[in-house]
Amino acid sequence: MDDALKAVEMYDYRLNAPYKLSGGQKQRIAIAGIIAMQPECIVLDEPTAMLDPRGREEVLRTIHKLNQEKGITIVLITHYMDEAVQASRVVVMDNGQILLQGTPEEVFAHVELLKKHKLDVPQATELIYRLRASGYPLPECVLNEEDCVAALERILKEPVGDEFSGKK
Repeated sequence: MDDALKAVEMYDYRLNAPYKLSGGQKQRIAIAGIIAMQPECIVLDEPTAMLDPRGREEVLRTIHKLNQEKGITIVLITHYMDEAVQASRVVVMDNGQILLQGTPEEVFAHVELLKKHKLDVPQATELIYRLRASGYPLPECVLNEEDCVAALERILKEPVGDEFSGKK
């Protein structure tokens, strides 16, 4: 169990009473209990629900570490699309049926189809989608804040026909 607590960076909290732990820390302790069983695959259903941003970050960092360092396959069920884009493969389900599957880039390139099924897309994807619809020359699929900022910086640096609109 000590190794499992170290894997989720909770070893220093092993003697703390549970009520003294944050929501993210409690989730990481729960994940440590699973790791102690040495599974090849872990299915996590909404593991960041009800957590503050810091707790969400802690849990996601732990999940990535388990996958990268321990080789554990993680199946993450989430409604947070900003979490889904961090996966190597995304499966979108609607009413028990697979709607789309592939890399995050492949899946989130279908903004209109996702919206038609009342599903969200990552915030960066939504912003770029709306700007593209308004005529701005932006890439088709941007998944995260860093790529969104880079895409916006590129068009802001380009010479423009109408200096107020940013459109060519």
